Amino acid sequence: SPERVAHACWLRQNCQCSACVQAFSGQRFVEAHHLEGVKIDSVRLQGNNLKLCWVQAASGCKHEGEVAISKVWKHLSPPPSLNSITATTLPVIDYQVVLESDSGLWEWLKNLGETGMCLVEGVPTEDKIVKTLCDRICHAQKTIYGEVFEVVLVDKPINIAHSAAELPLHMDLVYYESPPGLQLLHCLRFDSCVEGGESVLVDTLPVLEELRKEHPTHFHSLATLPATFQKIHYQRDLPVEMFYRRPHISLDQNGHIVGVFWAPAFEGPLQLPKESMKPYYEAYCLLGRMLNNSSHQLTHRLQPGEALTFSNRRVLHSRKEFKPNGGQRYFQGAYVNIDEFESRLKSLSTQLGLHWASSHVFNQTSC
Repeated sequence: SPERVAHACWLRQNCQCSACVQAFSGQRFVEAHHLEGVKIDSVRLQGNNLKLCWVQAASGCKHEGEVAISKVWKHLSPPPSLNSITATTLPVIDYQVVLESDSGLWEWLKNLGETGMCLVEGVPTEDKIVKTLCDRICHAQKTIYGEVFEVVLVDKPINIAHSAAELPLHMDLVYYESPPGLQLLHCLRFDSCVEGGESVLVDTLPVLEELRKEHPTHFHSLATLPATFQKIHYQRDLPVEMFYRRPHISLDQNGHIVGVFWAPAFEGPLQLPKESMKPYYEAYCLLGRMLNNSSHQLTHRLQPGEALTFSNRRVLHSRKEFKPNGGQRYFQGAYVNIDEFESRLKSLSTQLGLHWASSHVFNQTSC
């Protein structure tokens, strides 16, 4: 097995003795000043732990403690490959299975973690029942649209989703510092007379990896040049003026894609130097074509009692234009925070002794 090299400061910071870690909460008492000039005075192996004595050079202050070998092995191992699965068909699970067992809940979350999408069938067509699905994970993320929002045709839409127009590929609420992690869309009514209105999903990961391979310069532009995302709307009960600037692609320190941000309808004026405009727009237009022409698009006409659930950090969604013809298309939606989703998936995996193929959920880190 490969060696693990642990720095004296790293070991001191991760000391697990009772003076360094509170027993019940697991919170650490180690502060920055405990690490200044620290060196290892002695070390020995006792069972599955390293017993250490550290000394601070300037003060001569000593500390005796321990670090589990498993902790060293886990956290100082080479970074894992960030495996993900590209779905060729929409994964499906039953609502009661998700609701009634932790193994069923894990299966749903695993599908979302590995492929970024999953269709939940058999959901009661009751008002705000989508929140029950959120509560199985943690709770619904409250936004400027509330905890549960409606997708229904209205005369004066405050969002293009409330019209019958085509909704291009996008992610929701990218003008937030932390956009929602999961989106859940529950179909309560979709009359057969309504023409069009199908939902479309696109997994961005294979498209972006193709962009990186075939057009590395354009990939670099979209991973380094910040776009402007905005939501400005005063004709509503709670006026909104929100801006956030960031690149479309977020990479970790190993170059893995750990975040994607794409929402043309909510992009504001670029704030880039003149020499960056041309490379940005060339890359932006190319990626737009690749996403719209992607072979990884999945199209589904939701039926009453179905909930389309997907990653709002990895998967783009759109809606085809529709004609009501006197009928109604009525969805209710909700969001779940990305970190709470990851926490639930990881903790369930540990508790149930199960494994999932991916090792990150596009929350801008590869931990």
